[in-house]
Amino acid sequence: MPLLALWGFAGLPARLPTLEIWRACADDVTGAEIPECGHFIPEEQPEALLAHLRPFRAGTTNR
Repeated sequence: MPLLALWGFAGLPARLPTLEIWRACADDVTGAEIPECGHFIPEEQPEALLAHLRPFRAGTTNR
């Protein structure tokens, strides 16, 4: 199952190898760090979140 990992630039996840951590758990992992964002991506950067969710969702409908 495809997995989309998104995290905010501020805080602990920004200092961790987040994608590598998730790739140890799943085969099909994509993701990105959201700039100018902390823990609440939908609240802090809703447009950036949608910019990642829409293409991911469109790509997973064909799998």
